[in-house]
Amino acid sequence: MRKQFILLPLLAITFLLIIEQVLEITYLWKTVGKVVIFLAVPIYFFKFSKYQFLYLHTWKGKRNFLAIGLGILVMLTILSAFFILQNFIDINSILNDLETRVGVTSAVFPFVALYILLGNSFLEEFFFRGVLVDLYKESKLKWFLPSFLFAIYHIAIFLPWFDWPILLTAVGGLFVGGLLFQWMNEESGTIYPSWIIHMFADMGVLLVGVYLFYF
Repeated sequence: MRKQFILLPLLAITFLLIIEQVLEITYLWKTVGKVVIFLAVPIYFFKFSKYQFLYLHTWKGKRNFLAIGLGILVMLTILSAFFILQNFIDINSILNDLETRVGVTSAVFPFVALYILLGNSFLEEFFFRGVLVDLYKESKLKWFLPSFLFAIYHIAIFLPWFDWPILLTAVGGLFVGGLLFQWMNEESGTIYPSWIIHMFADMGVLLVGVYLFYF
């Protein structure tokens, strides 16, 4: 396996950790950084001649209907987990962090939510279930590494919000979710099934956000 195949995701995660937790920049600039790392850098350095995981002609109807069903289940699981564990979560601390460090307030939340639902979910699927799966397709770590890195990457986002038990539970759930996402993509060879599930998962998180900001 070429060294840059390993270095790319490690450098990407390190960079995103820095812009999430070290640099005091707005959410807009964090988004720009993610677009560069998850989209522009892979396209520039690897110059894939064919991004087969984006091909519309490989759309599999049955697999995508299954993705919708699984997505709804994942969304309900996220909502249930929040309401079960909310007494162990410092909600005021999360809101304060979102407003002061991240710059997400109740006024801009609808716009951020729309980006997260459509744009951010695509960027993550493009990188973790598209680029990385393609890079590691000849490796025995094809299944493990993309899902593991997907989970680890989210530590940069969740680190200031949760105590370690909840944080590790969330990361473990993301790893299992990453394996599910990748399995859903296998038949079609595209990222569409996992993107569908990802959007439903984000919908669950965003509904929690609506609850936190407006109720």
